[in-house]
Amino acid sequence: MRPALLLMSSLVLLSACATTPSSEAPATPAAAAKAPVSAFEKAREFDRVVVAGQPTLDDLKSLKERGITRVFNLRGVEEMKPETLGFDEAAELAALGIAYSNHPIDKPEAYTPALLDAFAQQVESGDGKILLHCTVGWRASNVYAAYAMKHLGQTPDEAARLLEAVGGWPLPLERLTGERLALVRRDDLTKLGFED
Repeated sequence: MRPALLLMSSLVLLSACATTPSSEAPATPAAAAKAPVSAFEKAREFDRVVVAGQPTLDDLKSLKERGITRVFNLRGVEEMKPETLGFDEAAELAALGIAYSNHPIDKPEAYTPALLDAFAQQVESGDGKILLHCTVGWRASNVYAAYAMKHLGQTPDEAARLLEAVGGWPLPLERLTGERLALVRRDDLTKLGFED
């Protein structure tokens, strides 16, 4: 009889806990929504370039503390609409006194030498760090890898390896085939006597 009484008492207490209102304020949809994740949690820093996904409004307010004086945004016009994003990045940065430029990569054809040259000019023309961002860091990582190859003297293979953090090529190809691959410039192969 005692085990049954103990079991019944436990069930009554558990059901009371489940129906007793908490002393905390009830959760509202806004309170239940997760706070945006800082772009700096997964950002990668290379000398004066910080490669990241979309910064939050709080991230923008912390840029000067982080030594960032310029933002080079690769997101498309549609992606950057204030009603989509929740704030106007260009206006917020202007109010903070941080230089801003938007160079949308919203289609494959947008990856051009002119875009890379514009980024290189931004890196070389100012003091402080530059934030290179897109939505999650994929486009930004590719632009930085191209910059590292063309302007920092990295080999194509070394530059491609910079994409590892975002799951970029060539590593998926390596994982699928089980082979270690290397990227080389065609001109380098030609110089070695290999034909096209």
